[in-house]
Amino acid sequence: MIQTNGTIKSVIINYGLLLGGITVAFSLMLFLMDMHIEQGSLQSIVNLVLTVGAVVFGQLAFKKANEGFISLGQGFKIGLGICVLGSVIGTVYGILQMTILDPDTMTKVMEYSIDQAIEQNPELTDEMIEAIEGSIEFFLSPSMIAVFGIASSLFFGSIISLITGLALKKNKPA
Repeated sequence: MIQTNGTIKSVIINYGLLLGGITVAFSLMLFLMDMHIEQGSLQSIVNLVLTVGAVVFGQLAFKKANEGFISLGQGFKIGLGICVLGSVIGTVYGILQMTILDPDTMTKVMEYSIDQAIEQNPELTDEMIEAIEGSIEFFLSPSMIAVFGIASSLFFGSIISLITGLALKKNKPA
């Protein structure tokens, strides 16, 4: 088990690094299995479970190190910090994968997305397809991947941290 000295910062660093490492390992596994292009619901569920697990275990470690007490604010800070650190690590790896390990990722994603769009709407015109391609190019730039990755981590991390913080909170008696 990860050792902490009971401070919020140490718990965030330990469990954020753990979440980031597991996220990178999962992403690398998908890459090696050539399943990294089509992001299906199973991948999203696994990422959600990993995130919730890291947040809960981090909050529990803090609670255990602090005589069984954790406030909602502390739980929220810990959870959000873990999510952000894990997301930064995962985002950096994702950009490295896209630019170094598989420089053809953008082309593959574009082809996959266009095929999916045509399958869902066979009447797409060439102009519509070009507009879709432009959107994909914009959203797959490394800067946009970083912005959306970290922003979504803040959003979902806030929700997860609030729920788990409420479930685990135990204030010190006055």
